[in-house]
Amino acid sequence: MTVLNFAITQVGVFVVMVTLVTCDGEPAFFTSKATPVPHLNGLICGTGFQRFFHLWSLRVLGGIVAFDISHLDQYATESLREVWEELSHGEQQAGTSTIYHFGYDRGDDEFVGFAYRSTNNFESEQLPFGTVTKPPYHGGLPLLGFPDDFVEVCRAQRAEQDQLGTEDRVYIGGQITAFTMQRNQGRKGAVWYGIETAHEFDDFDDMYVDCLDNLPQG
Repeated sequence: MTVLNFAITQVGVFVVMVTLVTCDGEPAFFTSKATPVPHLNGLICGTGFQRFFHLWSLRVLGGIVAFDISHLDQYATESLREVWEELSHGEQQAGTSTIYHFGYDRGDDEFVGFAYRSTNNFESEQLPFGTVTKPPYHGGLPLLGFPDDFVEVCRAQRAEQDQLGTEDRVYIGGQITAFTMQRNQGRKGAVWYGIETAHEFDDFDDMYVDCLDNLPQG
């Protein structure tokens, strides 16, 4: 599991994710958990089993013809099932995965989002306008300014998760990457992307050393 906090609004899509990947609760490596797909005016994000997210990103980039994220939704469920079946039995049993698609629908002139969960056989779930925190945030910090408010909530999520047992917690660390998608005011139907490292956790250097120590030997 990982952090995925996002807002889908009339003016854009706003997403933050962390870069830490763990294996059995130990730091393994850092990665980008979102793939911009400008040819679809979209953004693909993945939580859970990271290899599946990477395989799906490659499939979208190299094997699917679609007009935009809403058009891709017509093919996503079947194609996701195909990629899932290409995994070994052990990989399928290693954990769950959820794929999120965010994007701009040129036909309807609005921003959209879809979720596809392995626990629901990748059935398409259209996401409504609004703000979502994953894991759920139970505090009172606002989620208005981007990325600053989203960063503060992410830090608070880490504090909440650090109080949980190893079986229940989401491991949060590394850096917080912020993604923005908004209309390009200078070009009709085009989307402006913003990507930045919005925060680095205080123990990033220690986590990096732990990742090095946990590299497979040989």
